[in-house]
Amino acid sequence: MLVNGQSPNFVTILSVIRAIENLGFDNLTQAIHGLLLKMGFESEVSVVTCLLGAYSVGDDEVAWKLFDEMPNRDLFLWNAMLSVCVKSGQYFKSFEIFRGMQYNCVQPNHVSIVSMLPACAALGNSAFGRQIHGFSIKLVCHSLTNVQNSLVDMYAKCGYLETSIRVFDTIEKKDLISWRTMIHGCVKNECPRTALHMFSRMKSCSFIPDEVIILDTIGASAEAEKVSFGLGFHGYTLKSGFINFVSVMTALLQMYVKFGIFESATIIFNQIQWKDLIAWSAMISAYAQSGHPLNALDTFKEMQSTNEEPNEITLVSVLQACSSMGVQDLGENIHAHVTKVGYSSNAFLISALIDFYCKFGRIRQGKALFDEILVKDLVCWSSMINGYGINGRGVEALGTFSKMLNCGVMPNEVVFISLLSACSHCGLENEGWNWFLRDGRDLWNYMPIKPDKRIWGALLAGCRSSYGSIEMAEFVVEQLIGLDSENTSCYVVLSNLYAEQCRWEDVERLRKLVNYKRLTKETGYSVLEANS
Repeated sequence: MLVNGQSPNFVTILSVIRAIENLGFDNLTQAIHGLLLKMGFESEVSVVTCLLGAYSVGDDEVAWKLFDEMPNRDLFLWNAMLSVCVKSGQYFKSFEIFRGMQYNCVQPNHVSIVSMLPACAALGNSAFGRQIHGFSIKLVCHSLTNVQNSLVDMYAKCGYLETSIRVFDTIEKKDLISWRTMIHGCVKNECPRTALHMFSRMKSCSFIPDEVIILDTIGASAEAEKVSFGLGFHGYTLKSGFINFVSVMTALLQMYVKFGIFESATIIFNQIQWKDLIAWSAMISAYAQSGHPLNALDTFKEMQSTNEEPNEITLVSVLQACSSMGVQDLGENIHAHVTKVGYSSNAFLISALIDFYCKFGRIRQGKALFDEILVKDLVCWSSMINGYGINGRGVEALGTFSKMLNCGVMPNEVVFISLLSACSHCGLENEGWNWFLRDGRDLWNYMPIKPDKRIWGALLAGCRSSYGSIEMAEFVVEQLIGLDSENTSCYVVLSNLYAEQCRWEDVERLRKLVNYKRLTKETGYSVLEANS
């Protein structure tokens, strides 16, 4: 049009701006903005409103300048600026805009409500979200489907799933977004069975799920450990054509790993024709975390042959496999790669490197990496404490634990296990080990989590290294048997403690009990790297 010497009119300009907004081209936005100034359209409210939308995906500073320079602001302009704030993550600014439009006697509408609720959800501000809910009732727009969908999303993201479900049930004209939002909310609130129930309800209403719903439901099947539902869902993806989506195939792979069906997971992985980084990482992580380190390393080598660059998640999984297989060279190469590509600021990856070096007895390298981390999270502290513990450096482990507490970082079960192991290996009665033994019966009252068999196992190991703790050992064995009735190691430790105190009748009683239960002692083994 411009080449032919024809000047665009008002309608043409609006259409072009909307097209640019959808494409997200910043240069085009600036070019059209310049053309508007040249043609004298910069004072038109509707044109500036469209420009705000275009700048919302790019330069929000220009959007603010445009908004501030407009003397006459109508509802559409206020809503456009509200949308800019939310899209650019300026949630507190969006609250100011929402209040400002009312202060300027501009009545918000359902578009304003739909824009504000995601800001409340992002900040977890349920109190303001409830006020917006009440305001929507006052405006008589609370029954609109898009408003109700936003309310469902807001309450779910703020952790009020029951309220979210109640709002969802009041939606008279549910659309696919309604179901997608509700199912996703259930998954994010760790209610997988509720998510599966919602999916069944959706199917009964003749709605066809999209990719997002499929992914959430597969994840819910895995978390709920509903094998039959997961298998049925696999069949549904084959029938509906979703099996061609790499994301869906990857989700199915992770589901089968969760079920412990590695054969099916491997088959699905091999069926993915165009594997992306997420698919590779999922398979490598599954192998590494499920006791198949050799498969993890083989898959990593296969991934490298395709020239796919690993990310932080991939490298963490490979480091775990290297530690399990005793492969130092590859781990050192990964460390060099981390430094080269600039992943050194990733605390989770550096923690994996600390764990890697400490498991090979290279505590100095692990400590050097630990000291380089400026902001240490719980994973970093746990890796260093565990590193000291497995290398018999109990004093350093307890000292690091003390520093962690002084930094205001609360321990979890992994830290407790590492600390208990350090005490058991080093016999640090004077450093607090006797406290664990003396108050072990009330241990769960002091811990933020319920002790599992790993924690009780570490406590039992401490009983073995602390003379006179036979009663505590009996109590711990009782807890372990309750969690794992086929655990033979606890019987062995308790039998040895009885033998040390010459309680041969108790030794014989335990031996008969093990034979009666037909339990067998697990054989120990080691893995060494030879010829690469």
